[in-house]
Amino acid sequence: MSAHILIDEALESLSHAASTQDEAVIVQRMITQFLVDQSITLKEFDHYCARLNKIVRKEAA
Repeated sequence: MSAHILIDEALESLSHAASTQDEAVIVQRMITQFLVDQSITLKEFDHYCARLNKIVRKEAA
């Protein structure tokens, strides 16, 4: 499965009410590892991090 699909699914799972901060950290590490492995570009990394931040901020509110 492609990195993009895995990241999209992980970000989608965070939108559920039962998700935790620990899960958000796992997703953040996943996104970072895909960048290190060069599975995603820096531009894509920025995009996914922005999506993650949006989800985490929404949960904090």
